Amino acid sequence: MLGDLKQLRAFLAIARLGNFTRAAYELNISQSALTIQIQQLESHLCTQLFDRNRRCVNLTPQGLELFPRIERLVSDIEDLVTHARDTSDPDRGAVTVAALPSLAASVLPHAIRRLNRDYPRITVRIRDTVASRLTFMIRNGEVDFGVGSPVKRDPELVWEKLMTDRFCAFVSPDYPWTTQDTVTLSDLAGPPLILPVRESSIRMHIEAAADKKKILLPAAYEAVYNSTIMAMAAEGLGVAILSELVVRGGDTSRLRRISIDNPPLYRDIGILRRAGRSLSRPAELLMSTLREVAGKD
Repeated sequence: MLGDLKQLRAFLAIARLGNFTRAAYELNISQSALTIQIQQLESHLCTQLFDRNRRCVNLTPQGLELFPRIERLVSDIEDLVTHARDTSDPDRGAVTVAALPSLAASVLPHAIRRLNRDYPRITVRIRDTVASRLTFMIRNGEVDFGVGSPVKRDPELVWEKLMTDRFCAFVSPDYPWTTQDTVTLSDLAGPPLILPVRESSIRMHIEAAADKKKILLPAAYEAVYNSTIMAMAAEGLGVAILSELVVRGGDTSRLRRISIDNPPLYRDIGILRRAGRSLSRPAELLMSTLREVAGKD
């Protein structure tokens, strides 16, 4: 039987440090105990792993050949032990969630802060991405679940609404368009529009609403980042359409906000997960925290 994990770690420490004394100190064992571990490992493997002299210790050709394989083996065993501990400890683990950029920068951090307060040993990995990529990642199991706003329902995904996010128009205070506090969807067909790119959730919802009313809302300017869209509007280049959630954490001091009605523009924000897939406890806990945060917003 192959030597135990202590022997393999001893081999790696000596190979890295080139010295038995320093390796023994790092492993917090005596030099004689370390020597015995290496002798046992060499006996198990039926080969000499090190050339020893008074000045240094070097790997033999056989040791050099085995080093990367033993390094991978120790790493895999340690990963296995970590995973087993996470599984057995209900308050430990990791969850990977996909989210639209606007949600990854607003609702999700609030939920993670609250989750971290109660379960500090749960790690959250965020994959912020556009709407089309988000559903792909959920269907293919790249993430545990997603937080987004699908324009069309997907039979492979389970949808749970959390909140409604209204859209508004934003212009510079001196922009020569309208002094009204409310405009209609038809009104937006007049001025140059500053919109997110077509892959974004906001743009998809804007175009879906316009198609339903048979109104054309072409973009005079497009940008990936919402901060860029707000900056362009502040310079008086046109009318920006963004959601309340997007601008909540941004600088709107140089912008005038105008509500959109008849019909109102909005998107439903919610949790998306793959149908028929069981979720881990960390994923369930994060979803529960998202419900609490959404309920208070």
